[in-house]
Amino acid sequence: MTYPVPGEFPDFEQCLVDLLTPIVPTVTSLPATGSDLDAALPLAWVRKVRGTTDVNSVTYTAQLRVVLVATDRGPATQLAGQVRGAVLGVAGTDVNGVLIDWVAEIAPEELKYFPPTVQRSQGSADLPNLDPLDRMVELGFSLQARRQ
Repeated sequence: MTYPVPGEFPDFEQCLVDLLTPIVPTVTSLPATGSDLDAALPLAWVRKVRGTTDVNSVTYTAQLRVVLVATDRGPATQLAGQVRGAVLGVAGTDVNGVLIDWVAEIAPEELKYFPPTVQRSQGSADLPNLDPLDRMVELGFSLQARRQ
């Protein structure tokens, strides 16, 4: 498959995977088990939370959440600094064939889902406790790009 697809908006998750993998192994889904996750550390987990086009459907704005996971919070925080610098520095540049127009850091947003078992509550939404060992650092970014 050709990437990016000509005439389409880019896959923003794949774009960040391409950008961040030289810094830290980057995935769009977490390993299936805790032992698989531990074996893969450190890693960055990239998810597109939401996105929309502008009024003329020329530019797409994607909001992405990047979670850095390491053996403990110290190394995750160091990686977060490197990731923040890389993502904020990408505006006006090309990432593996994708031209990124604009980037800003935003508050990381929780994904909206309701699993069958929950371990904690946040507001009116029940969310699983994905970080019982306090080893994740979350970042949020807004990226804009036009059709490629």
